[in-house]
Amino acid sequence: MVKSDAYDSCLTAVRVLRVSLVDELEGQIDSLVEELVDQKAFTRDDREEVLYQLGPRARVRKVLDILECKGEEAAKVFLSVRSHRQLSKNPPQVPTSEYKKMQQKHKDVLRRRSESMLFYNSRHGDKILFSEHYVNLLLVDGHQALEIKRHEVLAFGQKRLSLQHKSGLQRKIAPAELFLRTNEKRPIKKVLVTGVAGIGKTVLVQKILFDFGQNKDHLGFDFVIHMSFRDLNLIDRPTNFRELVLRKNRHLSKELDYILANDDKLLIILDGFDEFRHYRNCDVDVFVSEPEEDAEVNEILGSLLQGELLPNASVMLTSRPTAINHIPVGCIDRYVLIAGFSINEVQDFFLRYFQDATVADRMFSTVSANELMLTLCYIPAFCSIVCCILSESKDLCGESPKTMTDIYVQYLVALLRSHTQSRTNTCPEDQGAKTNQQLSDIVLKLGRLAFKKLMEHQTLFYSSDQDVAGLEGCSMVSTFLDTTIAQEPGCTEEVFSFAHLTVQEFFAALYCAVTDQPLPDAMQNSDNQNNGHLDLFSRFLSGILSDRNSNFLSRQVGLHCQEEKIEMYRQKITTDLAMLCENGAHILNCLHCLFEQQDPSLTLPVLPKLLRVNVSDETLAQMDYNAIKYFLTLTEGKILSELDLTGTGVNCDSLSNIQPFLHRCQRLWLGENNLDMDAIQIIADVVKISENLTHLGLGWTDIGDDELQALCTSIRVKKKVQELWMEGNRVSHRGLLSLADLTPDPLQRIVVIWNDLYETESESLCSQESITVHFTDEQMWQEWGAWVFRRCQVSSNEKLVTVLHKVCNVSNGCLELHWAKTFYSQLSQLIKSRIECCTDDD
Repeated sequence: MVKSDAYDSCLTAVRVLRVSLVDELEGQIDSLVEELVDQKAFTRDDREEVLYQLGPRARVRKVLDILECKGEEAAKVFLSVRSHRQLSKNPPQVPTSEYKKMQQKHKDVLRRRSESMLFYNSRHGDKILFSEHYVNLLLVDGHQALEIKRHEVLAFGQKRLSLQHKSGLQRKIAPAELFLRTNEKRPIKKVLVTGVAGIGKTVLVQKILFDFGQNKDHLGFDFVIHMSFRDLNLIDRPTNFRELVLRKNRHLSKELDYILANDDKLLIILDGFDEFRHYRNCDVDVFVSEPEEDAEVNEILGSLLQGELLPNASVMLTSRPTAINHIPVGCIDRYVLIAGFSINEVQDFFLRYFQDATVADRMFSTVSANELMLTLCYIPAFCSIVCCILSESKDLCGESPKTMTDIYVQYLVALLRSHTQSRTNTCPEDQGAKTNQQLSDIVLKLGRLAFKKLMEHQTLFYSSDQDVAGLEGCSMVSTFLDTTIAQEPGCTEEVFSFAHLTVQEFFAALYCAVTDQPLPDAMQNSDNQNNGHLDLFSRFLSGILSDRNSNFLSRQVGLHCQEEKIEMYRQKITTDLAMLCENGAHILNCLHCLFEQQDPSLTLPVLPKLLRVNVSDETLAQMDYNAIKYFLTLTEGKILSELDLTGTGVNCDSLSNIQPFLHRCQRLWLGENNLDMDAIQIIADVVKISENLTHLGLGWTDIGDDELQALCTSIRVKKKVQELWMEGNRVSHRGLLSLADLTPDPLQRIVVIWNDLYETESESLCSQESITVHFTDEQMWQEWGAWVFRRCQVSSNEKLVTVLHKVCNVSNGCLELHWAKTFYSQLSQLIKSRIECCTDDD
């Protein structure tokens, strides 16, 4: 508290204490000015002059300047008001009537802004009420990592399966509960909401704004401020947080300083972090602490997230998984994953979309009969695409779609047909051919834009971009591109994006198929790692270049795939398949490309001496199993030299699904999957009748003595299994005794390292050549080390840590082995290189 009674006059005291008064009064300046007006020391014009200043500190300085002009009497009233506030120990300010009016006005604004929602591909002018069409989203509390090395939409399918299996362990929350404490000790201030493209992140934001505007939920906050990173991308100069708020909320200007001073009642929503141009630079070490302090946008947002700016404010951030590694995660209090729709929500979506229960039921029945389409409908954006196809076509075009490409081709044709019909209703008949040619030209322009931006990893396009400018005036553009208006003082720009990330990938593939555009470099070699970025693009390209889809597009749209490119791509698939089957490299995406073709003749040249199928280390979804089964069906009669399902999440159901093909395997690797007795029984059934199975890998599958005994019973029937790998399990000496009569014939090698064996038991087992309980310098361990290291090289950080927990539990004696020195040295170098690229949290 700064004393003022030691000076000759009140005006002198104000002059001397000027610097300290700015610090003292900045948090209460608005209410102090109101009191000076009530005391007749200030006029209303004086108040307006003060409120015109940007920031509370600038307002305090303006008050002191006015006092200088007004003289001793005004300074005396000022010091009296200040003294009274100090004696009452500055109790919390009671919101003024103006503040309460502003609060209601802001809610009215938010309600108006959020009362309509934009369905994908809704026609211009259509007003769709949010309250009538919103469908509940499944929100899951807790950090749910996605395999970033895979295409995020494909990884979502895997994560969806994982969440279903763990449904009893996951906590589902409602939008209104996002900031409620999970315990009494730790407040929830910063919430990160993640989800793949099209899953409903922006719809969730709209739900929060709509409910707040309706006085329905989130009433613990006085104000909710919404910012879109699409808008923030337009700012290319230093600014401050106060200006960022006022850009779209000018109505808050009079009360904004009071709002920011009471930041514990403020919720700030930042939507679309992955779309931010500077998302890699938000983990800043240069901070701002004042709302009116100028800085770069990324520094302001980084300061906000890390609590340096408005430390008591609540912040909700939304992002696709691709960008979350660049968020300063140390400040996040809650992670929430949007898991899309459940089956009930899919039905609800159909009902709201078609607005007729009978039609909705019929359409849902059509989709339910198609496993692929139903699976895709768990993602809301896909659900819209499927409904669009059904709505425009009245039924599916031709046969029911079997592949992703089939669905998107029908989506394209349905929308073009709708657009053409609306044009021909108003255009003379002799312009029909011209209209079709124009449509084809526009599709190619959209394709060129999609391809170029996909190669640049961009999903947002600005009207200033030359490729976008070429589409100006095309009425059909709004059919496939969503448009938002990003505003910056002195600058308004349209921002475009395809209705969904996969729609962009489809258009890019279509452009590549019908023009002389060469394949991307990352696709030239089958073993080239592209981190999943082009997985779906390559599948779409394969499907478009298939005979049935290329002919369909030619008939319906007038788009003709290049014959030489069709033949070249078919040759590429057969060549890649043959090579990957020979060398046992990862083959899943190639199998999907084959599946998209739906041409059995493509596998005829694929008859290598060794047929090895490696799909390890990717949690497999139903679409993946469909592609695997399709290939194995086409190669019926051919012995599978190897099928590697390590770390794929296989369980009883999935093993049952592919059981008929397991009989053809010579080597079957099922390690790093949690297998219960039911799953082991399926494997035992295969062992019992297979004439081919000689090597079985069950390492780290959590099996114990009971499961082992079930296997032993089956091994005795055919006596074909020669090697049984069971490292990292719960097998004890008792379980191994059940194998006594099976060694060394047929079981020539049993690996039980890292099991429940005591030292004395291990010593006694060492005398049996067939049983391996310790590492040795044998060639097999060198091959084992090379196999593990290859997996580590292509693993995500999360997967790498899992593998390290398994393979680093070794004795010092083991490290003296020649192969071990090489293996652990390589592993150390890999870890160091990963750490250099990691965030602190990783």
